Amino acid sequence: MACVLLAACATGSVASPAQRLAGCWINRDAGAARMRWSQTPDGNGVYHGSKTSFGIAGGNTTERYVLAGADGAWRLCRVEDVDVSNCWSVAQGEGGSLTGGRAFIDAGGDNLRIAVIGEGPERLIFQGRREACRN
Repeated sequence: MACVLLAACATGSVASPAQRLAGCWINRDAGAARMRWSQTPDGNGVYHGSKTSFGIAGGNTTERYVLAGADGAWRLCRVEDVDVSNCWSVAQGEGGSLTGGRAFIDAGGDNLRIAVIGEGPERLIFQGRREACRN
């Protein structure tokens, strides 16, 4: 429970979740991965994320995410294909139910951690450091 409360405090920032994670991130540790977040070209406040995990012998995998705000709240969704997605409400420092899972986007300085906490064990989506974006 203390972990959940600490995470809730860490996500309580003046910047929106999208502003905190926009740009490029990398994890060079075991389970190396790169994540890039950018706003849609139409500027409607929707951000698209792409996480590439680098496997041994070139077995790379890619996961796609969408972060969108509506009515003062944010939703993070993993988009698995055109018709299927898993979505979580993004914690923003307030209390709330963890039923169905809740996304915590913790970005401070050059560090980013995205995790879903709720029913079952914590699910780490990404953890890494800021990196300069390349085309």
